[in-house]
Amino acid sequence: MTERIRVIEHGIVLQDFSNVASPEEGLRAIDEARLFMAKQPRDGSVLVLTDVSGSIFNQKMVDAMRALAVHHRPWIRGSALVGLTAIMRIIYRAVVAITRREIKVCETRAEAVAYLLTFKKP
Repeated sequence: MTERIRVIEHGIVLQDFSNVASPEEGLRAIDEARLFMAKQPRDGSVLVLTDVSGSIFNQKMVDAMRALAVHHRPWIRGSALVGLTAIMRIIYRAVVAITRREIKVCETRAEAVAYLLTFKKP
């Protein structure tokens, strides 16, 4: 596990892409997320919280995030996203439409965790 990609409370996988200062740093973190997910059970049981607060995105990053969302599909039970700016929300809508993934936008990590817990098996 890395500092950016790790399991947090309730077994939720945190993809911490917050405060990414350069596209290169972001692309490295996305690669780490892909490798991390590949080691998880591929049974549609993983809950993921992605935080992009304060990060810089360019087209390469957007494309990589879209590819990551597609890659993760077989593993995911529920996804939440925090830290979107107004412009990033437009990009988010396009990514969701293209990937056909349901990813809930939340205002805080706490709100995202609460949302993801609704997907926990009883």
